[in-house]
Amino acid sequence: MTGAAAVALLGLALAAAAPAQDALKVIDNPGGGEVVYGQVYESTAPTAMAAVLRYVHTRFGDSPLVGSVFQARDGQSFGAFFTLTAKTPTHRVLAGLVIVSTAHGAAPAGAVLLDDANRFAKTEPALMRALTAAWRAASAPAPTAATAQSAATPSAVPPLTPTRFPDGSGAVNLPSGWRIVFASHGAAKIEGPRGETVLLSNSVGPIYDPENPQVRARLRYASAKTLLCPASDALHTYLCVLRLGNSQPEFHLRNSRPIPAQRRAVEAMLIDADLDLHDGRGIVSCELGLAVTAAGPQGDRTLGINGTCAPKSSAAAEQPTLKAIYDSYTMNGQVVAQQYAADQRRSREAGNNARLQANTAHAAEDARSAAFQAHMDNIDRFSKSFQNYQLDQTVLQDNGQNARGSVPNSLADALIKANPDRFQTVPTQNFLKGTDF
Repeated sequence: MTGAAAVALLGLALAAAAPAQDALKVIDNPGGGEVVYGQVYESTAPTAMAAVLRYVHTRFGDSPLVGSVFQARDGQSFGAFFTLTAKTPTHRVLAGLVIVSTAHGAAPAGAVLLDDANRFAKTEPALMRALTAAWRAASAPAPTAATAQSAATPSAVPPLTPTRFPDGSGAVNLPSGWRIVFASHGAAKIEGPRGETVLLSNSVGPIYDPENPQVRARLRYASAKTLLCPASDALHTYLCVLRLGNSQPEFHLRNSRPIPAQRRAVEAMLIDADLDLHDGRGIVSCELGLAVTAAGPQGDRTLGINGTCAPKSSAAAEQPTLKAIYDSYTMNGQVVAQQYAADQRRSREAGNNARLQANTAHAAEDARSAAFQAHMDNIDRFSKSFQNYQLDQTVLQDNGQNARGSVPNSLADALIKANPDRFQTVPTQNFLKGTDF
């Protein structure tokens, strides 16, 4: 968006004058709250703002308590948050956002976003998206043959076909050219035709700490395939496993953040990273959920890995397809339970060594479950970030009202510039589940 669109973010207007009530447009949000927009029949920003606030006062029977009015850098777009106690039709405490614009060459524009005060911070992003969609629908030119042809973009998700895992322990929807290269106990590794990878409930283990005295005592009997990594967090355990499989992997961490560990996992995190394993695929961009379990009675740990990877040059375009595949994943709990029951039966028959494998299998199951949930949150968090990018929006924290929500980028810039102690940008890794996505 340009600076002129900071608060004229949608180029739409609110009809506040009584003679223009039939011009009002109302959007009811299924999740709560509403948007009112139309034309403002005023020539200046102050009178337009006053007209919008008069409309709010008249409708609800209470004068809104308005915060500081902020404006975009162009001086043509303005906004203000407000609260009020509605007298009509019911006594409700409401909160909202008033937006007006007097951009050159356009009719005065405005909108009101409002909801119950106790949930406005959560519903405001949806209300803003609804208003954005309404504006785009109103301002979009009629489609032509050329625009219809250009609408076919590389980011479109191709047709997906339901595909069962070979062992029947799960299923996923795949585009043409994709294949399941590994599947067992509900876990799978899926590869695409251009070097893409989707990891579903994968795990690595057992992993032993060579500094553990119990492990050291048994190392002379260990096989060459025994995984030895020092006890550490999930990220460094993952890096150790990479080095064991590839002596010189190239790894660049873009960002990471810890997340709550689930069940037997004691530490988990989400990472975005660029990776080159020198396997012919070149540099791939990965979004991974990692979780590591505590050491078991034999000193063994398990690393859970969930996520998606794609060649760096096409990762952004591939993301919708990767997400569609990941979101379609289902696990057949009955088959997985039968597989683990068979593992346990063989463990009892084989003795102590098999029992160790069963314990490891249980730890792997827990780690996979934790990593799966963590990555599902990461997918939703990324989707929200990608949506904000498409809509030119920023998640903004309002310390004065202890609220946060998505606002246009230029509006966020204006707010932060006007009052940096009150307003701060919320980075993607700090998005809160249930609030920001």
